[in-house]
Amino acid sequence: MITIIVAIDRNNGIGYNNRLLAHIPGDLRRFREITMGHCLIMGKNTWESLPNRPLAGRKNIVLTDDERDYFSGAERALSIDEALGLCDPGREIFIMGGGSVYRQFLPKADRLMVTHIHREYQADTFFPKIDPKEWYVSEQEDFFSEDPSELSFSYTTYLRRR
Repeated sequence: MITIIVAIDRNNGIGYNNRLLAHIPGDLRRFREITMGHCLIMGKNTWESLPNRPLAGRKNIVLTDDERDYFSGAERALSIDEALGLCDPGREIFIMGGGSVYRQFLPKADRLMVTHIHREYQADTFFPKIDPKEWYVSEQEDFFSEDPSELSFSYTTYLRRR
């Protein structure tokens, strides 16, 4: 199964200056728990934005178009098919960004795990619109805060319509 995992704001923004838009500790813990033991595919900019590389306990694959690139602790892939081929059978495949990688994998994805942040941010990288003709909500959990200094967000799982 190919799963895209992403946090987006109200405008589908995912990042600004190669950084996440919001820091949600619970979402980071959830990401770790969900992806542990599985295969992660990301782009070069996402790899470079990670404070601790590689992400431990998971197979890290970096998709790049430059065959000279080397990523300590990760495998390099020059194409989507090569990246998928590097994932071990039996491991779930998680796509973790950035924008270009999400756009390339969206047609191949079976599931989207989206953290919808109920706020707008300045963003320079965006996730594609989720087409309700292609995707349906299978699960949703909302976290709302009365405190304006705290974020409200929803965990939403979408499955591809077959």
